[in-house]
Amino acid sequence: MDKSNQPTAVSVEGVSRMFGDLSAVDFLSLQVPPGEIFGLLGPNGAGKSTLIHMIIGILPRNAGLIQVLGLDPETDRREVRKLIGFVPQHTNVYLDLSAIENLWHHAALYCENLTDMAEKIKNQLQRMNLWERRKDPVRTFSGGMKRRLVLARALLHDPQVIFFDEPTLGVDVQGRHVLWEHIKAQQDRGKTFLITTNDMNEADRLCDRLMIIDRGKSVAVDTPEALKSDLGRDIVTIRTQPDIEAPETLFSDLGIQSISRSKNGFLRLEVLTAEEIAGELVKRVGASYQLETMRIARPTLDDVFLHHTGRELREA
Repeated sequence: MDKSNQPTAVSVEGVSRMFGDLSAVDFLSLQVPPGEIFGLLGPNGAGKSTLIHMIIGILPRNAGLIQVLGLDPETDRREVRKLIGFVPQHTNVYLDLSAIENLWHHAALYCENLTDMAEKIKNQLQRMNLWERRKDPVRTFSGGMKRRLVLARALLHDPQVIFFDEPTLGVDVQGRHVLWEHIKAQQDRGKTFLITTNDMNEADRLCDRLMIIDRGKSVAVDTPEALKSDLGRDIVTIRTQPDIEAPETLFSDLGIQSISRSKNGFLRLEVLTAEEIAGELVKRVGASYQLETMRIARPTLDDVFLHHTGRELREA
């Protein structure tokens, strides 16, 4: 599909939102081209859901400009709603209704044209591998099946942009991979996704580009691989008995860029080329401490978050 003449799927420029004295979103900007899976990565309370709610027009902004496919979600509310799909963080389906009844209920309330709706519902349930369970009460579904049903519901009116708040919340490992495959399949059909997540693996595996958000601010934007590569460092984690009391002094002349200690007792070192100093690290540690583990790895998105914010995502 030629996307060169299509408007930007989502454009956010200098948007902010206050709740009393709390700045939930702080003059944030982003651009999402058509056909991209763009992720908002950050801890709970970072402002991800607030931003999504402003983009889809259910929460007013205090400042800035937002456009979805060239339309303002506040002044062009009805037109925007026709072009987007939204999967909320909490799976709001009717548990005592069947899958097919849930979709018919949604269609009757929100879809203006019910022509061929039976076929559309069948197609969506088949795409989500739910057709064989279409008559079963949704309360019998797994978490992953419920999330796929909500995605099917969001796609009934064939939206161009889908907003997915925490795609795999409450979904087991196998269900996560299945759901990611369905999102990728929709991308292959030309759909644009903007998702929120605090799952590093999900962000790494699913998103074409990421914005790392911390306390309402954008701290980094790029592809997952570029974010990790730009860190330009190896990560060495060390655990000893007892803990090293003054690692800055012990390793002072080894060219280590950053030293920190995690809550679980591991010492974390950022170094340009770990292999060059690994032997000396082992020698110095072993002289006074019992070395239990030492691991050298390339940076992860958790390392990127820690580098930009000074703390791990799970501690944020």
